[in-house]
Amino acid sequence: MYDVAPSEEEGLRKLLKPNISKDQLLQAIRQSYPGVSIIYHKELDSYDDRNFLLSFDSKLCVAKVFNGLESAKYIRASKAVEESKDKNTSTTLSAIHLLHAIFSHLKNPQYDVRTSFPLSVGSSGTGRSVHSFPVVSESHSPTLLVIQLLEWVEGQTMSSVSNLSLETLADAGQYLGKVCLALDDLTSQDDVARKAADRYHLWDGKNTLHLEKFVHSVTNDRRRRLVNSVLETFRSELVDNPDKPNFRKGIMHADYNDANIILDGNKVCGVIDFNDSTFSWRVLDISTAMAYAMISNIGKTNRSIAAAAAILRGFHSIYPLTNTEQKYLRLLTASRLSCSATIGSYSYQQNPENKYLLHHSEPAWKALELLWSGEEEMSSAIDNFFAFACTSCPNANQNIDCEASALIDCADISFPDPIVVDALRSVRLKAKGDIIYNDPSSLYLKKRPKVSHDDCDGPLITFVTGNIKKLEEVQRIMSSMPSSRLVTGENHTSRFNITNRKIDLPELQGDPLEIAKEKCSIAAKEIGGAVITEDTSLCFSALHGMPGPYIKWFLERCGHSGLNNMIAFSDDKSAYAQTVVGYCPCPEGKVTLFDGRTQGKIVYPRGPLDFGWDPIFEPDEGGGKTYAEMDKDEKNAISHRSRAFAKLKSFLVDMETT
Repeated sequence: MYDVAPSEEEGLRKLLKPNISKDQLLQAIRQSYPGVSIIYHKELDSYDDRNFLLSFDSKLCVAKVFNGLESAKYIRASKAVEESKDKNTSTTLSAIHLLHAIFSHLKNPQYDVRTSFPLSVGSSGTGRSVHSFPVVSESHSPTLLVIQLLEWVEGQTMSSVSNLSLETLADAGQYLGKVCLALDDLTSQDDVARKAADRYHLWDGKNTLHLEKFVHSVTNDRRRRLVNSVLETFRSELVDNPDKPNFRKGIMHADYNDANIILDGNKVCGVIDFNDSTFSWRVLDISTAMAYAMISNIGKTNRSIAAAAAILRGFHSIYPLTNTEQKYLRLLTASRLSCSATIGSYSYQQNPENKYLLHHSEPAWKALELLWSGEEEMSSAIDNFFAFACTSCPNANQNIDCEASALIDCADISFPDPIVVDALRSVRLKAKGDIIYNDPSSLYLKKRPKVSHDDCDGPLITFVTGNIKKLEEVQRIMSSMPSSRLVTGENHTSRFNITNRKIDLPELQGDPLEIAKEKCSIAAKEIGGAVITEDTSLCFSALHGMPGPYIKWFLERCGHSGLNNMIAFSDDKSAYAQTVVGYCPCPEGKVTLFDGRTQGKIVYPRGPLDFGWDPIFEPDEGGGKTYAEMDKDEKNAISHRSRAFAKLKSFLVDMETT
């Protein structure tokens, strides 16, 4: 009776929502657990189930009454298991069985995840019982519904906190990272749970195109075009694209929002509501969280982009995203916002007397309009901002004890949304002292900051390197690429007189940008004039960004084959090459950094072996060739070094003409 098409299931869940009274609930629980003291407190917010706060034997708990659809699936599957005596039968595929598997798994102390675990009461020890209750649909009333008693998680929901901070959102991102690591283990260890999670759900991001049947309910033409634009991009990039990304998959929480995040003070202490869990793209857990962060209490104060970046920063510090996953964050976040806003419009169309539905969806529309403005400059800036939140994460790639660690600092991403006029922006930039070109605050600038040589002498710039091949490559790059500004028809590159000199600089450790800044400042003092420094990294996704800036020493000790062997354990061979160019005009001048990257993968060596790790890096844009197999012009067109020096050249041209 309940085997329905996916497009009908969402409506049927609500149609079969429990329609029970307080007395019916208490009578059913007392019938299942005679002699236990039960006190009713209140009903809690819910979607298509019903949740009630009770005291059960003096302990606070939640009585969840599942909707008729999920209850029927559970009852049918339980009966099939009992008849077959096969615990691994595919008939166990129900959402309630999946919840049992998730709860059992997360109870392991090693995961340090707190949630509403079932009360250990009754013959099954699951706190579950089945009773005949009425549902909203009169034609199906009464029907058998499942009740489950769940532990109450002490604390306050994030949605109830009015003075929410970005640092607390980052902490929530860390907690989600821990949940995802735990669910990855469940995915690999429990095939039955994985099958149970591999089910249809309209809100599962990989089903975004199913929104097409609901878009007609969006009566505002501009907003309807906005959603259609998201759907068209989703189709072209993630469905019809022959080179569509192969995202990592796992059992997801799938609904990580501020109503399901429990706080103790300003720290996250638990997460509830795994009812929407599915087996899907892992990146959807964080993109969903980013969407809800944008419409959280802090997101609503014109800090929506910063809110999304903060929860992303925390997540990436525990569960590093691949470069491919980072690339699609804006699209997937926009997809979730589109779903929330569109379904809100559809629900209002079905229930027009409920004006709250429109009020609730309004923040989602506002966030979507900002995230998916259609302006290329804005889109690129937001993508860069999210990338910055990951690459600059203070605790990236470390499994941090969320309870013991300090909150992640988010001061460097605490920017207002672009719609906010920042009258002090130029003053703060001047006070900052050093500039990172393309830094995230450029999201709010239409013009680059003016930087002068001050009193520095001479046009000669020293490239700090003893490698003549590197010097020749940089000279080719700077002389061949078009500049962003031409004066009197002359390409300004002809004015760049670049020489080289080898000097011994201290071997620094730390973040690539910090290393580059300090190294360039030291070099300017040593040279006594304008300098360029270059720091190159090769970052393996499977090793969470390592070897990074230490690739030179890894290559010397391990060789090309050894570098390949380092990731032999993983199917993920993706990597990115990064060059951070530093420029300082004089010994006491300001350091400006230029970050260039090229995405690719690690392969066994091909081509000449005389230029570092080029033989093992195959760029995505290289037509199947490694760097070593390309001629100079081919490589210069796409290389990380070219991209960093292109930014340097544009900067120098602008500096001379302002």
